[in-house]
Amino acid sequence: MAILAKLLQFKDNSSYSGIFFILPCIDAYARVDLRTRTYDIPPQEVLTKDSVTVSVDAVVYYRVSNATVSIANVENAHHSTRLLAQTTLRNIMGQRPLHEILSERESISQHMKALLDEATDSWGINVERVEM
Repeated sequence: MAILAKLLQFKDNSSYSGIFFILPCIDAYARVDLRTRTYDIPPQEVLTKDSVTVSVDAVVYYRVSNATVSIANVENAHHSTRLLAQTTLRNIMGQRPLHEILSERESISQHMKALLDEATDSWGINVERVEM
């Protein structure tokens, strides 16, 4: 999908189809990929609530849900989503003891998905799934 901006004003151009012309002096466009992307969070050394150091990694599946918002509200939505996923993973793991992390992986994944989805909603990003 392409987003068109005239004189730095983003317009809803989702109804445009076919060929359109761009005047380089007043128009700008950005291509946005609407497919689902994956981000493999590298292993993070985390200190749990009961002071045990563990190495945790996860995979986040996300996609752009609103192309105009993802271009206008944040400079680099994909990079910001990846950084947020890393910090959220560390924060969630630091609040739980080791036995809870090992036994409740699904509920932790759902909690992380909810936190990420809430934070990235204003960026036009929809987090579809988190797996640990």
